[in-house]
Amino acid sequence: MSDETITLRAATASDAPAVAALLNELGYRVEVAEIAPRLAVIGEEGGVVMLAADSAGEELGLMSLARHTVLHAPGPVAYITALVTASAARRRGVGQRLVSAAKEWAAEQGCVRLTVTSAEHRADAHAFYPACGMPYTGRRFAASIVQASAGGRSPDRGGASR
Repeated sequence: MSDETITLRAATASDAPAVAALLNELGYRVEVAEIAPRLAVIGEEGGVVMLAADSAGEELGLMSLARHTVLHAPGPVAYITALVTASAARRRGVGQRLVSAAKEWAAEQGCVRLTVTSAEHRADAHAFYPACGMPYTGRRFAASIVQASAGGRSPDRGGASR
């Protein structure tokens, strides 16, 4: 598969089943009913969720991007909050195409940096991101915050590649 056969588009509420399935492949157990409201909030906050598809329209991958202002940089920072390629589509250029699109989106948003986090156990991601021009630059530390309104459940652990 070449880059020309991979198309990217913004995810919509009707894509909820595909989005949930891809997030589940990444290890985040998400119900289909949760997707549409989350997509809406991401859009309201200035972010975007992109789906990669082949010429037949089959969803091959997913990426979510956020943009935020920080004190320590001269401009906003873009953050890949989730990136997954469907297991059947790996090693076909889907992930590289998504990262390239993330860089383009970040530039269009006036961002000065694009970041992504990856959990320690994801050796494949640790090789993938530097190959896409995103070298290792540090560590992530996190704490789950239990919300009373979330029914006592811990929120997703965050980060793009667990």
